[in-house]
Amino acid sequence: MTISTEAAKPLPFSSALGSLIEATDAIKNFRAIALLALTFIGAVLVGGLLTMLAGSMSSVLLGFLGGLMAFLVMFYGSNAVGILLMRDAQGQPGMSLVDAVLVSLYTSHRLIAVVFLEFLIVLAAMIAIAIILFVCKIPVLGPVLYTVVFPLSAIVLGVLVFALFYVMLPLAGPAAWSGATVFQIIARLNLIVRTKLVSVILLEVLLFLITTFVALLIFGVVGTGVSLTSGMSAGILGLGGQMNMYSLASGLNGGSGYIIAAGLGGGLLMAAAAVVPGLIFTKGVCIIYLNATRNVDFSASEASLNDGLATVKKKAEEARERARALAEQAAAPAAPAAPAAPATPATPAAAPVDSLHCPSCKAPVASDDVFCGECAHKLK
Repeated sequence: MTISTEAAKPLPFSSALGSLIEATDAIKNFRAIALLALTFIGAVLVGGLLTMLAGSMSSVLLGFLGGLMAFLVMFYGSNAVGILLMRDAQGQPGMSLVDAVLVSLYTSHRLIAVVFLEFLIVLAAMIAIAIILFVCKIPVLGPVLYTVVFPLSAIVLGVLVFALFYVMLPLAGPAAWSGATVFQIIARLNLIVRTKLVSVILLEVLLFLITTFVALLIFGVVGTGVSLTSGMSAGILGLGGQMNMYSLASGLNGGSGYIIAAGLGGGLLMAAAAVVPGLIFTKGVCIIYLNATRNVDFSASEASLNDGLATVKKKAEEARERARALAEQAAAPAAPAAPAAPATPATPAAAPVDSLHCPSCKAPVASDDVFCGECAHKLK
């Protein structure tokens, strides 16, 4: 049974549970099995060989490089397997291993961007709550405000953490494997969180139980065989107490040739044993994502996200232009002040001649004289 996104209506929860059992059919996808096995084995070989070289050369940098290379092999290889299983879950034609790896190399970086943005969202919420808690330090009003802030903050952070670890992170891969862009992934997962959080968590719990049961079964078989083989090897090869799990795990960093060989071979065996549980879990999250997005219109959610991003971009551009204008204004040399015009002494108004001389005898008089001092002529 394959899951198609073209169904007429969403599956009821009971049918979704039944479809999740179909995740065990992942072991029938031989291309995915081969690719995941090559991924695990390649990661063990690359990481193990570089770790051995780092141990022999006492190089921390080489050890770090070995871990990084092993992670990259696991990351891109696992995403290529996810692309194969997503196409299988959607009922689409298969893809060659080379094509799956090439698509993974071209698109897997979207997951890194999505995870980074998701953690930024949680970090922004925690910073906002921290600011509000600082406001609650106000005397008298603070405890009253904290009565409301405390339960609301607990709810917001709880929902964010559950949404992050039970929806955003597990379903970001299937969204990317289905061909969605970074912002389409964010918009779709946001809508799933708001509308189907509980049902998605329940399905993931069931998937975890199925995967755990299969893993315990497989590793029980492998562990029993490893224990018996280790005991026989210790007696026949004369290894004594060296054949134990600790020696095998640390054998890559040094030890006899048998211990190094057993450590490397055991690592390959454990990697191969993890293939089946890994396939079941990967196809399971693909099925959960397809069930959650079945017949759901994401256009409004994506348009809302684009509008919000456009608004933020516009405000950021306005702030950048304002900052640039202020910087240019601060850097521009100050214009020299215009020299002040020299003060022109006020020219006293020419008083009438008659006001400075007696009109009768023409003798000089002061402006405040009432009578002429020569002829006693009345001036005012």
